[in-house]
Amino acid sequence: MKTRILSIFSVAALLFAGCYEDAGETGIDESTRISLSPSEISFTPDGTTTDGEVSYVGVVQIMPFAKSNFTWTVQGDVEWATVTETTVDETFEETWTDGVTTTAHKAVEIMVTPNTEYRRSGTLTVTAQDGTVQTFPIEQTGLKADAEVTCEAAESGLEFASAGESLTVLYTTNMGDVYDYSATYDGESSGEWLSWSDEGAGQVVLTASEWTSKDQDRTAVFTIHVGTPDTSEASVEIAVRQLRVDDYYYLYGVSVPRYATIDLSAQMNKKEQDIYAFDTYFAAEGNNPVLLNKNSRTLAYPYYALAAGGTIATIASEADALPAGPQIDIDGMRTLTVDFKQMTWSWERITTVNCMPDDELSNYKTKAFVARDGSMKTWMVEFVRWDGGDIYPKLGSLMVPSATGANADGSGGYAAGSFPTSWNDPNMNPNYETTEIGGNLVGTSEHGRIYHFNEVVTGNPRFGIGYARYEALPDNWMEGKTIVDAIGRSFTVEYINHSAAGTFTGDNAADEKAHPMLTMQVQGICPYGWHVANASDWLDLAYAASQASAGHTFPVNESRVTYKQFTTVSGSTSQVDNPDSPRGIGNFAPWLRNSGWGSNAYVSDGADEFGFNYYPLGFRYMTQGYQCAGSRCQTFVPLCYNNTKNPGTALFRINVIINNKVTSAEMTNLDNGQAIFPFRCVKNYDVE
Repeated sequence: MKTRILSIFSVAALLFAGCYEDAGETGIDESTRISLSPSEISFTPDGTTTDGEVSYVGVVQIMPFAKSNFTWTVQGDVEWATVTETTVDETFEETWTDGVTTTAHKAVEIMVTPNTEYRRSGTLTVTAQDGTVQTFPIEQTGLKADAEVTCEAAESGLEFASAGESLTVLYTTNMGDVYDYSATYDGESSGEWLSWSDEGAGQVVLTASEWTSKDQDRTAVFTIHVGTPDTSEASVEIAVRQLRVDDYYYLYGVSVPRYATIDLSAQMNKKEQDIYAFDTYFAAEGNNPVLLNKNSRTLAYPYYALAAGGTIATIASEADALPAGPQIDIDGMRTLTVDFKQMTWSWERITTVNCMPDDELSNYKTKAFVARDGSMKTWMVEFVRWDGGDIYPKLGSLMVPSATGANADGSGGYAAGSFPTSWNDPNMNPNYETTEIGGNLVGTSEHGRIYHFNEVVTGNPRFGIGYARYEALPDNWMEGKTIVDAIGRSFTVEYINHSAAGTFTGDNAADEKAHPMLTMQVQGICPYGWHVANASDWLDLAYAASQASAGHTFPVNESRVTYKQFTTVSGSTSQVDNPDSPRGIGNFAPWLRNSGWGSNAYVSDGADEFGFNYYPLGFRYMTQGYQCAGSRCQTFVPLCYNNTKNPGTALFRINVIINNKVTSAEMTNLDNGQAIFPFRCVKNYDVE
């Protein structure tokens, strides 16, 4: 017989436990009820209880009190659990007499063998004298992990179009090839409309048949089962919805270059009943036709056309003429919204906050230069000086003209670990800052402002302050993120190691295909319809210089106009008048400069006519301060470098200098966090 001390409160809990389901006229439940304390019967893999006991002992209580003396029997249903009857002694010490009363309670004892497999379960059955039966689960964890299955689709659910389609469902399980699938359907009329193709553990293709109802969606639950009842099993449920038949509209037309023809048309996104929207690039073309076809990429009447003035025209037959389309003042990204109930449309520009307004553009000189493909690219031939207008803080910083060298006035900088935490940090040193921000340095924007890169691409003003030695690029510029550029193309951010063998091959077309960000047109704070000059733009400018250089001093060799040569930074830095310079694009720098660079600069006799006017504005590093006004100019290129020491912090730059006898120009990596540079804008151009 087992003797064990039981708390008086545990027994009391047994006596008062139970529900009054059969209370009768007296209000007292007279039905036989069987309780077990403790109620949870659970064991660990080594056979001990979860409380560390060698066996489970639980008191059996028959209720109500009138039946407490009923006899009972117990039985287990698995061979790995031994079930016997025992007793448990309960002691009660009377504090007023110091007497001790001992009461024996009948109990059940369960011992289990060690479990080297998966979780297992059984049942303890207690039968009272009057035939009442109560079962209690027995659980034992195993040395092997319980079955698990996870699936992202279980959180979001799956949605199918009414026409029917197939979707791939990915999941993760620890049960190897032990899996199965099932589906349950909601609604009497739905039927079995889902089928699936097993692609091996971790992947299943789920297919919905066509749904023709226009009144309601249909739903189901798709379940992934793993494991077996004999080992361990788990499941995950995925809510599935198939949309009722609805009208969808397809956008196309020559003024929507990405979707010029109906077979390439884009399905618009339904926002609410009869209202659809879509983001894309619109370009002026003829009478600017923008067309909408209903429910198909095959032309059918009626179809619809956007008309000038914000109305939608119905084209009922081939005899109907297209109306004059919307006025497209500047080619660029827009959000188009159409309302087929009111038969109206509207749109708004997709643009960078605080970017240069349209009317500000007239204050800048521009010039078109021939590109490698024979087209013309229009550049601003002066640096951006836009400060954001009526905002505070301003975009960028004034440049300090007196900061001409490493030790010149205005060249002081912060220690690497003590940058200001914001543009208005009270610990900011006024001797390092311009009067515009409350400092002591006299600056000017006559030849352009200088900016932190994050300001350039986000429009978030910060007075050109870089907050860290290695400051992270904006969130959407992290490797693997997606950027949609100013003409609607999507790019996956890549961090390029230009110095690695084979990164750039010398075949420009192949290099642009392998590294698409070379051609990405990011608007930044350039005017709508313009973008921050990219690597491809700079290479095209070198090509233009090679074509203009014939018969002039400092000729540029067209065969050296490659990304590979542009990013080659090994070799002598003192190459002068060498079109085949081993470093950078030889003789390119003399064509970027003009006679305003001074007598000690190497400037081609054709540079002023070429007219790029790359003024030696200088720049700022937060650890060194403002510097190199009148002698150097560097500018950002929106291309990421894989800085392995501080990932997500480095960009490329164009480097053009005069004070060490350099005539080549280079595109090389730059530590982004503390650099404040000027930059140029290029007018957007469509890319086939």
